[in-house]
Formats: sequence, C-alpha cells, structure tokens
Amino acid sequence: MFKCVRTMDDLLQVLMIRAIVFMEEQGISQADEMDGHDLAAVHVLGVMDKEPVACGRIRYQGDRAFLQRLAVRRAWRGRGVGSELLHFMLEECRKSGFRRFELHSQTRATGFYRGHGFMPCGEEFMEAGIPHVNMRLEDDKQE
Repeated sequence: MFKCVRTMDDLLQVLMIRAIVFMEEQGISQADEMDGHDLAAVHVLGVMDKEPVACGRIRYQGDRAFLQRLAVRRAWRGRGVGSELLHFMLEECRKSGFRRFELHSQTRATGFYRGHGFMPCGEEFMEAGIPHVNMRLEDDKQE
C-alpha cells in the first residue's frame, strides 16, 4: 500500500493529495504548502484500489528525521490509514539509521501522535494559520 516515491507520476499524486487536504479542506495557502523543500525530501505515497489516498514527506536534518505533510484523503480517514502511513515513514527512517523523529502536529491531532509515542515539546505556535505543537520521538530500536 505504501511506497517511497521514485517517479514524477507518484510525486504528482502526492502533491494532489496535499492540495486536496491542506489547501482545499484546511484553507492553507499555496505559498505555505509549497515551501520549496519538496525536491530535497523523501516522499511517501499510499495507494488503495489504484487510488492515491495518503502521503507524507521526510526531511533528514542532522541526526533527526523530520516527518511532515502527513495527509489522508477524507474518504479514507478512520480506517487506520494514518497509523499505517506513520508506521511506514518511521520504518523508512530507521532503515536509514535514524532514531530521532520530530514533527509539527496540528494541535487537534496531538492525541493521534501521542498514541504512537510522540511527546509534545515546547509551546503551541501558529503555522500556516493553524495552531501546532512540536512533537518528538526517540527510540533505540535496532535492526
């Protein structure tokens, strides 16, 4: 179901999901969503029944993996797709040797990330007009 993007067609599907979820549903501007980091990132695409349903972006910064732009299309929410996406992204990071993970969670989604071991750190802040919290996860999982 999930894979790391390797083709332009897959990347376009990722960008389509992000446009639907972030720009159309949440009203985030194109300038905020298309932040100039996509070409230097690893993108993940989730497909079910030949339909693009979820995506995420990984940026490696120093000794941490920064998980970003996790999105699940509305019709696929509530089915565990977000958890599967997060698990896939963490495992991809671990395969590359990373054990420290960070993300900016929309405040309303912190419970989801807490359920996967992430802990909030720092104060709430605004990003793209939406309240967010920085969250971290560190593990010692060995391959």
